[in-house]
Amino acid sequence: MKPLEEAARHLKAGRLDEAARLCLEVTRKAPENSRAWYLLGNTRVGQKRHGDAERCYRRVLAVRPEFADAHNNLGAVLQLQEHSKRAAESFRRAIALMPDYAQAHCNLGVALRRFGRLNEAIQCQQRALEIAPDYAKAHYNLGNALKKACEAEAAIAAYRHAISHNSDHAEAHNNLGTVFEGQGHTPKALAEFSRAIAMDQDYVEAHYNFALLHRFEADDPTLDELHRLDRQPGQNPQNRNRLAFALAKAKADLGDYDGAFSLFTQANARRRQRLSYDRSTEAQETDAIIAEHTEPGTSLPSAEASSAPIPIFVLGLSRSGKNLVEFLLATQAGVFAAGESEHWQRLRRAIKRKAPAQDISAELGATYREEMQRLSKGARFVVSTLDSNILTLGDIATTLPEACFIYCLREPLDNALLIYFKRYERGHSYANEFGDIAHFIAARARLQAHWQNLYGERILGVRYEALVRDTAAVAAKVAAHLGLKLDPNIPLPVFHDDEIDGWKPYDKHLQPLRAALSDGE
Repeated sequence: MKPLEEAARHLKAGRLDEAARLCLEVTRKAPENSRAWYLLGNTRVGQKRHGDAERCYRRVLAVRPEFADAHNNLGAVLQLQEHSKRAAESFRRAIALMPDYAQAHCNLGVALRRFGRLNEAIQCQQRALEIAPDYAKAHYNLGNALKKACEAEAAIAAYRHAISHNSDHAEAHNNLGTVFEGQGHTPKALAEFSRAIAMDQDYVEAHYNFALLHRFEADDPTLDELHRLDRQPGQNPQNRNRLAFALAKAKADLGDYDGAFSLFTQANARRRQRLSYDRSTEAQETDAIIAEHTEPGTSLPSAEASSAPIPIFVLGLSRSGKNLVEFLLATQAGVFAAGESEHWQRLRRAIKRKAPAQDISAELGATYREEMQRLSKGARFVVSTLDSNILTLGDIATTLPEACFIYCLREPLDNALLIYFKRYERGHSYANEFGDIAHFIAARARLQAHWQNLYGERILGVRYEALVRDTAAVAAKVAAHLGLKLDPNIPLPVFHDDEIDGWKPYDKHLQPLRAALSDGE
């Protein structure tokens, strides 16, 4: 058997060291042998030596620049090294050489999603599925792009298509569960996480997602599984951190508050090693926003506003009750819950890049209304809960004069501790240390007070404690603020007040947090 044929056989069987040895022997004798470099690149991917794989594919392309598979694979290893924009360039070259290359279209869609170009990402996955309708990976990645675009029902359909074409697609079940969780469908979410775990007992992310929704009890087999995974050698740092948060949550459920707090502290300390919150930068950005908006902007009336849904921006800190307000509103007919929709911010950035020196208000307003009409499919109101919308409230108020604002507030000690106990997948770099959390809370409170001073009655404050204890009264107040008529035939959701004063079991650990919050006032 020829050396490269034998190398390919070893690669297929997972004997990566043998495959690499044979490929290297060929490249030493024939440095321009593109097939040897290509097989070596594929082997290095399997060995997780991504930088070496990148160099191999570049050696291939130096000899065979028209080799579409090498461009695609180069893009894949660039993606694995988190170079999404460079990866996208490689996928585009592969597609230019082979327009019906479904895998390259799918991979390009993933790259575009990762740097925020969601519409193009969705189109890429749809193109991949036009070429290969049974391509489960493209259905799955279409679901991921639609989920990020806050198109929940379309994402659910895409994940279900992925599962129909690959019944063992654990990731699709897991991500489907996260969509159900975002919609408040806890039993459905738990069922999907359970299916993902049944397919892959070592799937840490699914175990973690299940643990966050599950109520742990004594002798709980779910807890045994978390301990098993935590003892497993070779867990990557991200999964190790997920397990620490899940185990901390389990200890809290079981009443071991000291043990829970210790684990939360260790897990946050590890996250803080790679997530740096810059207090000076946060303060400067807050100062700049306040200095730029010294008086209410002049609203721009638009005929389009009468036909577009009324935007409701629910603002406030994470864990302050924004999701409860959204859930309350979403029970009513004609209200579309867009969740942490990034549409406003994404469209604003795109239009600013296109016309940095111009007043973009009219174009931005028209584009946003059009996007919300498409997204909400005829709803009268559309709710967004993205916390960073508060940074551009002045622009929103000017560009969308029909927009309504609700600001959620919660007892600071409860709010700060719940932030500390939450593991954020991205952003929220302040969330891992008490002083940083207190600093961020103070900065946002200062910004909220500034907007309240400028826009007054346009911003309705809703306290978490009032919402959960007297939902009917708060619902009436919110409805009056929005001009929404509550349907008396629709029962209001029942909220529980068990997270009020949630800090009390941890009281002896909280002096540093109390001091930090006091310093920030």
